[in-house]
Amino acid sequence: MAKTVDVQFKKGASSANYYGKLKGIKYDSYTFYAKKNQKLSVKTTGGNVDSYLFNKNLSDSVNVGEYSSELDNQGYYKLPYSGKYELRILQPRSQASKGKTPPYWLELSIL
Repeated sequence: MAKTVDVQFKKGASSANYYGKLKGIKYDSYTFYAKKNQKLSVKTTGGNVDSYLFNKNLSDSVNVGEYSSELDNQGYYKLPYSGKYELRILQPRSQASKGKTPPYWLELSIL
């Protein structure tokens, strides 16, 4: 793991923006709390990176990247549980093995 960030929303805001840079197979971890049925939007720009969501009640991670089939027509993922979530930003293995260090910008929104 490269870094861990506790996501903080400014008062009255439903989104937060972060910048990161990945190295090799390391990933950046963003943790946040949300309620069941809230909608999550993850937008990344910059390098070639993937976005995966984890929760202790999920049987497997969920791809919440831009082209994921898990998203609704507006690009949101409906959160199935209340509690703590972890969003991991990582690069595809084929790219990580080549020693790439992609920078990225993340916009995380919860409605």
